[in-house]
Amino acid sequence: MMVVNAKLALLLVSVAAFGYPKTALAYSEGAPIEVCNDLMPQHGAPAQTTDSPYTLTPNRKSVKGGESITLTLASKDFSKFKGFIVQARDGNDKPIGSFTPLPASKNNNEFKGKWKLLSCPDGPSNNTATHANAVEKSRVVLTWNAPKTLDLQSFKFKYTVAKNGGQYWVGKESENIAVSQTNPGSTKRN
Repeated sequence: MMVVNAKLALLLVSVAAFGYPKTALAYSEGAPIEVCNDLMPQHGAPAQTTDSPYTLTPNRKSVKGGESITLTLASKDFSKFKGFIVQARDGNDKPIGSFTPLPASKNNNEFKGKWKLLSCPDGPSNNTATHANAVEKSRVVLTWNAPKTLDLQSFKFKYTVAKNGGQYWVGKESENIAVSQTNPGSTKRN
């Protein structure tokens, strides 16, 4: 009887330690390159199907080639989150543009160390922003830079936010960002 109990205890410990590794292993230092295409965390739990409590808000609704957009990722209901991944995507669902970190200053110290850059395939360097740690965040501010040549009419930002390893919302989209091909008020020279 004692041998059976010892075997059962060993089995339970093994299942607890090794049977659910994906659930326990969230990516605390940022999303891995493997999630670049579908933005699906490899947390081992299914994605949430409810409306996301998080929004990604751009500071402008249109952009020209070479300009920047400031994005704010935040909660609608003040709930915190631990992880995220954000990309700008063209009509073919490929990453475009690049992110840059905010310069160090006393005004943005709140955001320092909350995110880092990732260079996903099929796009330019630093085309993706992701969390840098598993510290709870109430909001993150990102700076995205349009490529100098932006031959599109519009694009969207796609993002995934993880409240924790078991609760996350995948592939959410921002509103359309219009692309302005010329400077307002510019004149042509012949």
